[in-house]
Amino acid sequence: MIGNVNLGNYPKELLYYCYYDKLLTPEQRKQLGPDDVRGEILYIQNLSLEKLPDGRYNMDSLTSQFLGNRDKNKKLNKFVWHQSFSFPPGEKPTAEQIREISEAFAKDFGFENNQLIVFRHLDKAHEHIHIAANRINYNGKNTADHFNNYARTGKFCRKMELTLGLQVTPEMYLTDPERQKQQHTNKAILKLKELIDHNLREVRTLQELKEKLREQNYQTYLGRGIAFVNTKNGTKIKGSEIGRDYSLTNLEKRLGQQVQEELKQTEKKELKRERKRGLQVG
Repeated sequence: MIGNVNLGNYPKELLYYCYYDKLLTPEQRKQLGPDDVRGEILYIQNLSLEKLPDGRYNMDSLTSQFLGNRDKNKKLNKFVWHQSFSFPPGEKPTAEQIREISEAFAKDFGFENNQLIVFRHLDKAHEHIHIAANRINYNGKNTADHFNNYARTGKFCRKMELTLGLQVTPEMYLTDPERQKQQHTNKAILKLKELIDHNLREVRTLQELKEKLREQNYQTYLGRGIAFVNTKNGTKIKGSEIGRDYSLTNLEKRLGQQVQEELKQTEKKELKRERKRGLQVG
């Protein structure tokens, strides 16, 4: 994922761009139909969608809602936040993954209780999404800090890539030495992720997983969470850095589910054997 952010004061232009590709006159809008829509709406919060007679969504209605909320804090300049996230060519995140990205973005960037809508575009070689959000909440407060947007966006992209298993893209704001270091870290995380996934198929308990990883040059440390240290180079990686499925709680859940599945399979095999014996006796 690569992210980009812009701030502005004109929600209508942004909404029309995300939905149609450009701002349209009333006469131009009359000439369009559902097939002329560019953006697919995949996520929305604290906004209501109104449909036109032909099934298209009414961008003027959304614009009015943005502007109506802006009236609660007219002192804030550039109250409209435009965030885009682009995915590498060939990567096609599911609608559910995009919704997860949208919810995480709202939480991390201060839009959890604000107006926000997400559009998906498929008209380029790389799939991408656009987020239009209001920095002003329903109490008239600016909840979205815009400082260090570039760096924050890069870190958010890395987090979501690892959480959702998406392709890892080097952070744009880094210098070449920093980018090389980041790429090295990303490779180490992905290698450990694959190693844990492989070992989980062969172990039944967390202790067995620790022993397997120790044989593969990783020391496991447990506390409030879980962390892994490469005994060859000292690299430390937290479970949360690999992804939410690799937290201590979720690893224990995955091991428990695996044991339950194995028991079910064993019971099925035993049942088949019993039925076979019964047929042979008969």
